[in-house]
Amino acid sequence: MALFRATPLVLSLAAAWPAFADTALPTLETTQVTAHRSEKPLAETAPNASVISRHKLDDRLIRDIADAAKYEPGVDVATDPSRRGNAGWTIRGIDGNRILMLIDGVRLPEGYSGRQGIYESGRDFVELETLRAIDIVKGPTSSLYGSDAIGGVIGYRTLTADDFVPEEKGVGGSVKAFGASADSSWGASGAVAAKSERGDLLLHYTRRNGHETKNQGQNANTGSNRTEPNPKDWHSENILAKFGANANANNRLEFTLEQYQRSADADLLNQLSARAPYSQAQDHTKRTRVSAAWRAKQLGPLDELTLKVYGQRLENSDKDISGVANGNRTLNDYGFEQKTVGLSLDAMQRFQALGAQHQLLWGADLSRSDTSRPRSKYAIAANGSSSLMPGYPSKLFPDSQSDRLGLFVSDDMKLSNGMVVSPSLRWDRYKMRPEMDAAYLLNNPNPQNVPSFSDQALSPKLGVSLPLASNYTAFAQFSSGFRAPPFDQANMVFVNRGQGYGYQVIANPNLKSETSRGVELGLKGKWSGFDFAATAFYNRYRNFISLVTLPPENGLMTTQYQNIGRTDIKGVEGRINWRFAPGWSTSASLAYAHGRNLQDNTHLREVAPFTAVWGMRYDSERFGGEALVRAATAKKLDQAAQFGAPGYGTLDLTAYWKPAKQTIIRAGVFNLFDKKYWKDADVRNIGSLDPVDLYTQPGRNFSASVEYQF
Repeated sequence: MALFRATPLVLSLAAAWPAFADTALPTLETTQVTAHRSEKPLAETAPNASVISRHKLDDRLIRDIADAAKYEPGVDVATDPSRRGNAGWTIRGIDGNRILMLIDGVRLPEGYSGRQGIYESGRDFVELETLRAIDIVKGPTSSLYGSDAIGGVIGYRTLTADDFVPEEKGVGGSVKAFGASADSSWGASGAVAAKSERGDLLLHYTRRNGHETKNQGQNANTGSNRTEPNPKDWHSENILAKFGANANANNRLEFTLEQYQRSADADLLNQLSARAPYSQAQDHTKRTRVSAAWRAKQLGPLDELTLKVYGQRLENSDKDISGVANGNRTLNDYGFEQKTVGLSLDAMQRFQALGAQHQLLWGADLSRSDTSRPRSKYAIAANGSSSLMPGYPSKLFPDSQSDRLGLFVSDDMKLSNGMVVSPSLRWDRYKMRPEMDAAYLLNNPNPQNVPSFSDQALSPKLGVSLPLASNYTAFAQFSSGFRAPPFDQANMVFVNRGQGYGYQVIANPNLKSETSRGVELGLKGKWSGFDFAATAFYNRYRNFISLVTLPPENGLMTTQYQNIGRTDIKGVEGRINWRFAPGWSTSASLAYAHGRNLQDNTHLREVAPFTAVWGMRYDSERFGGEALVRAATAKKLDQAAQFGAPGYGTLDLTAYWKPAKQTIIRAGVFNLFDKKYWKDADVRNIGSLDPVDLYTQPGRNFSASVEYQF
């Protein structure tokens, strides 16, 4: 807890001698878009919002979303080391589809958690090399974004031609190569952009290749006790194309095409046994997004207007083939597909009224999503012939069509004394319709138990920022969120009557929408050489949907998704940054949260233990570097049968060198002291008797990149 003692000391020094803090050179302001649905300096944004800039992604040699979350206390990404890889983001103990993910303002596809509540289709389908920033908003945000923003928002912002072409040039770009020892990966990206008064063009391509992520397990045997990772080969490709046409100074058209693909082949050695001498998996993910937008300025009474239409499609294929002792094989061929078309309208007006300056933002979101999860299983004889097994093709939930309509309004009212009052309100209507077919009815012979679902909700929010002095700003906000029951949990049905382990999942036609209410109090201080932010929050969630075990029915273990009542999560977060000498800076951040299920008075397993990050950085025109220490306390659990991640501390070192004006070389060593440790997010569902070393993080590992900009 030394960090708690050091932080007030640093803050009091900065408050007592602001002139000393001002001796450092000023830095560029970071912009936050997602927290307000419009651009706003991060310094004017409540402390629950943060930004991972392109600069950080490059200098810290961040490869994927798990790396991106590594230095953000209160934020994490769960990873399956055996096969699936990264699942999705966790913010303050809330995860899965309760976190809304956006890319350039477009809702990203949902994940699929499967009949056991463990994800089978994750949400790691964005290429980080295409991003200019990742916006993180913690806490309920439905007042601007509607359903699924109950726990927070991750907003990806992709690169534009402006990021490659200086104003005095018409063409620019970059070529970059990179590699990492943790997963023996390597790859390259290339971008070219052009600009003129009439428009601009950006083309960006990335290719990656790699293998399994190493850990610190020592058991290389096959079977369930294996702790070394399964052998894996994977590759990914991403194409991003943007075209902008300027009709005149106030009207612009933008077109975007993006396609991400990843394929992985794995030998599932941890699943082998005498009855199944081999097991192999082939997984493929493909996400395609197209959009067209019209942006106008000074359009009648409107200062800005953006109208966007988009379409997006996610296709997941997960296949595995297992052999049995007699030479026969079984092929599981499962898919997950979600197609979305939508329209969004954002309008902004600035005006003065009632003694205040107003920035009024209003608009609408309209979308339709079609979701499907087909499942087939084949028996393959020793001679190579195959046949569809009894009970297939099948579906655990019916094909579902979900319609969303949202209307929102938000007003930033700046008073003469500097206070900003920001009320916002959103109305959402959600409707889901199942489309039953023979594959679904095979599992559910009672279609009358399969309901359509519709709901509507008002999500208010009130934010207040108050300057207390020339360098301090206090924040308070009261927010709300809601999440309608998703496509799978409302109508999931599955029966396995296998001898000795029969079980079933039954549908629940009475599910209610999840809701949340949150209170947050914060304080920020800013000088040219020093800044800090601190916040305390309390969020209460009602009608959380969870998989519940029921009494056996017809001799089968029975589970069902149900609303489990009330849950609350509270905590504190803080960060400081001190530029104490030319080129030198130090920073620290921390997060502590505590969550309880108020129905049975147990701790929420998803809430991470106390986490802190400390860094020291040096920058100059030719070279620089950073040292980062990440520490976490041990996870406290209610049940001894669960495995809790022990406390740990790691040290990462990164450096960069610019041998020429347009060339930059970056390198890093991570977990320098080869510490054996676990991420709490990875072991939430792991028992103390399981092979826990399988979930250890990589030991000492290295990454490097070289980039040429033109």
